[in-house]
Amino acid sequence: MSQFPILEEMGIKRSNEITHYSLRQDGKDRDILKIYYKRKKGSVLPERKTFKFGRSAKMVADDTSKSGSVEVYEISPFLLKAVAELDKIVDQHQSDKDKIKMMLKRVDQLEKDVSFATHELRSLLKSLNREV
Repeated sequence: MSQFPILEEMGIKRSNEITHYSLRQDGKDRDILKIYYKRKKGSVLPERKTFKFGRSAKMVADDTSKSGSVEVYEISPFLLKAVAELDKIVDQHQSDKDKIKMMLKRVDQLEKDVSFATHELRSLLKSLNREV
């Protein structure tokens, strides 16, 4: 029996090469899980895999809404189990320094993404301003 049955069910066979993962919500009814790997030099295997998980809709009583209930979306139980297994893997081989380094790298990437989006929006606004 595998040490990580959920990840194995997802097709992940080299759990020892996992360095970190990211999880984000995409809209109200879907989650995106990205798993990152440290591959050997010259490897043709991907450095990351992306998985998409749907969320289930559920009606919950709510006194503040007009209809008396509101629709909420629950995270997949399968995804929760996968994340628990990933946490075990990542915590096994990452020191606090490694975690800080990885988070700083993610912050740098986020800053680049925001900067790119800001420049793109500014140029769109300038072009619209010229047309008005």
